[in-house]
Amino acid sequence: MAVAIADMTDKIEQRPRARVDLARLTALVALLAPAVALLGIGLVWPFLKMLAISFQDRFPDPTALTFANYATALTDPYFLRITLRTFSLALVVTLITAVLSYPVAWFLARSNSRWKHLVFLAVISPLMVSIIVRTIGWTIILGNEGMINALLVGLGIVTEPLRLMQSFWSVVVGMVHILIPFMVLSIATVLGKIDPGYAEAAAVLGASPVRNFLKITLPLSVQGIASGSVIVFCLTVGAYVTPVMLGRGQVAVLAVTIHEQMVVLVDWPTGAAVATVLTGGTLIVLLLYGLFLRRHSRR
Repeated sequence: MAVAIADMTDKIEQRPRARVDLARLTALVALLAPAVALLGIGLVWPFLKMLAISFQDRFPDPTALTFANYATALTDPYFLRITLRTFSLALVVTLITAVLSYPVAWFLARSNSRWKHLVFLAVISPLMVSIIVRTIGWTIILGNEGMINALLVGLGIVTEPLRLMQSFWSVVVGMVHILIPFMVLSIATVLGKIDPGYAEAAAVLGASPVRNFLKITLPLSVQGIASGSVIVFCLTVGAYVTPVMLGRGQVAVLAVTIHEQMVVLVDWPTGAAVATVLTGGTLIVLLLYGLFLRRHSRR
């Protein structure tokens, strides 16, 4: 009798819980539905459409399926050279941005200086200006009649203006300037959450400031570096405006090539195949980076 009463009591108690779980699930679905719908309409559907176009045969039957477009994107020396340049650009920009951003992020997270807020304002102020305006600013600085060349010629260091634009490194400079706020904010956020007691304990145990930084602060801030690196790498891989304006047609990257294939040459299948290769290559790099960070976190 007691066992039966206990079973009935458990069933009665479980019903409200089931109703509560159902209500929470309904609320969760309702909250996620707009974002999922926006993601599906703005990202998933266009990507699937692009994927379908990449298998089309431009000549003679647009409805026929072919892998020739991917063969061209993956084996043609022209596309391979541009792919290598694009990912090299993204890697170099990410490394330089991380190195330059860490001291600034350290100052923002650990300093008690009264200039801290001004530095923070200086970091985020470029985000208030259009990328095109910032890139035009670099064309004024690096141009043949720009500030740097005018200074060098005026001081007599060079007799004629240097060719500072239309090069790989001019694009690197522009991209670093544009993307450095994302890296600084990502690293500063993580540094601000690290308990200062760890470093104090290490100092008490005899660790030097350099060893303290390498063994405690830097490993604990890897997540911030990783977050900023992912943002900077992805934005650099897909950059279009800065390579066009600072490269002046001499620094071709995949985003520019895709535009030329689809808009100028009206070769949508090849352009879609190159875009798919760009997306797949970026995902592979991020996957390998994620595996590396997972092994690092386990260590």
